[in-house]
Amino acid sequence: MKFFCFVLALLLLSSTAYADIFDDPCMRYRVPKRLALAIAKTESGLDPWVVNVAGRTYRPGSRSGALAIIRQARSRGLSHDIGIMQINNWWLKHLRISPEVALEPRNNAMLGVWILANEIRRHGYNWKAVGSYHSPTPARQRLYVQAVAQKYKALNN
Repeated sequence: MKFFCFVLALLLLSSTAYADIFDDPCMRYRVPKRLALAIAKTESGLDPWVVNVAGRTYRPGSRSGALAIIRQARSRGLSHDIGIMQINNWWLKHLRISPEVALEPRNNAMLGVWILANEIRRHGYNWKAVGSYHSPTPARQRLYVQAVAQKYKALNN
């Protein structure tokens, strides 16, 4: 029981620590932190080392492990999403950002909030913007919005 309590406390502490990395980007891009956190929780569970390769999620538990998975996906030409906000490799190529830079949690949060802010500018402050953060496909947007809305409601103001 003591071990379970320790692990639970560690998880809560690390989630709180990573929540702080959203303060600056949310202020800079005028995105509600609660919304950014709901997206991050949906995307990665606030795990900064998550990598999704062609629809399969990997949780290596370390930066070096994540970078190894990313290198392998890149060498095979596979689509992949990285980090706490699950930034797609298309963005990295488009913005000329290395995976090493984008994987760093503060940079990843900044980039994800910037992408979200652009979708909000495009669509307005609504669920369409949130869905568009995830996918251009309406059906995938609807499912994603439902997941984000659940996380959003669960977060305290």
